Amino acid sequence: MAVKIRLARCGRRHLAEYDIVVADARSPRDGRFIEKIGNYNPNTAPATVKLNETSALKWLFQGAQPTDTVKTLFSKQGIMLKKHLQIGVVKGAITQEQADQKFSNWQADRLKKVATHV
Repeated sequence: MAVKIRLARCGRRHLAEYDIVVADARSPRDGRFIEKIGNYNPNTAPATVKLNETSALKWLFQGAQPTDTVKTLFSKQGIMLKKHLQIGVVKGAITQEQADQKFSNWQADRLKKVATHV
């Protein structure tokens, strides 16, 4: 079974909001899903993303493939970086402390950029 992490549309016409769901690749866009891991509202400035990071990482490590839009959202939230660093820890390239330090440095830079944008 191919598992995707994708957006499922909800909300009314012209004011769409999206749930970030884990679903079978064969199921319809707004149809059956395995787990809801967050939501995305593009109508706010900047766009609002609420995400359960632990379940997102769990599904990524189990082999779920994010769609292009979800991958972009995960990259902006730091989920893809966390996955990348954790793979390095598992392979022995870096230690867990180094990975945590790199992620906290990235997060501090990201907060500065968001603060100047808002």
